[in-house]
Amino acid sequence: MTQDFSNSDWIMLVKRTREKFGVSIEDAHDLIFADEEMRRLVALRINSNPECRKMAWKDMRRNGPASRFAMVDGKIRFRSAT
Repeated sequence: MTQDFSNSDWIMLVKRTREKFGVSIEDAHDLIFADEEMRRLVALRINSNPECRKMAWKDMRRNGPASRFAMVDGKIRFRSAT
């Protein structure tokens, strides 16, 4: 199932979300990641696709504790919303 969700699909989803809501890239990510199913799909891609994993690592390095992601038991996971 995650193979059906490609990198270009993600780019188009972010682009369309930005256009529809008139928001920044980060705000588009927030809107998309508010959906549990999307979070699940993205988490699977991050841990199975090297390009996605690299982008998550960049986010963790750039944003530190404010990143959406954290390393847990050797896998990149979404941080808990608290």
